[in-house]
Amino acid sequence: MPIIKNKSLISITKLFKISKLDIEFKNNITREYEVISGTGNGAVMIIPVTQNTMFFIKEYAAAIDAYALSFPKGGIDKGESILEAANRELQEEIGYISSSLEHIHTINLAPGYIDHKTHIVLAQNLSPSKLCGDEPEDLETIEVPFDDIDNFLSKNTHIDSRVLASLYVYGNLTK
Repeated sequence: MPIIKNKSLISITKLFKISKLDIEFKNNITREYEVISGTGNGAVMIIPVTQNTMFFIKEYAAAIDAYALSFPKGGIDKGESILEAANRELQEEIGYISSSLEHIHTINLAPGYIDHKTHIVLAQNLSPSKLCGDEPEDLETIEVPFDDIDNFLSKNTHIDSRVLASLYVYGNLTK
């Protein structure tokens, strides 16, 4: 296993820290890596399902300057559990609460240079419940029948890659 010989902070913003790592490999070769870390506690992405539909959202994605298809998602607040964060985000983003939440997987976005984790949560038994969130505008909520999801996804240009990973995990769970 490579050894991190030195770690130093390059920059810090409201959302990110960038660090430089000097890493030594077994063959005595040393490489310099830059790693982006979040300043928070990770994030949740929620797959909200009913008996035969799934909810998606469209939200402005600043990095691509476009609206992107996603599932409800957001940061885990300090002192909040993964499932508490998931239920809060559900209420803030699509106006539902779940009485059946299950943490089904954790994904690493780009583990070679980002240490951020997103916890995928399955939300079932949904009922209306709205909380005010931190979004600067209302999000578009889209309810899609299970048998139309592939067609729906094929018609969307900008899709958060975590949605595709979440659907893969969900598909394996429901086989």
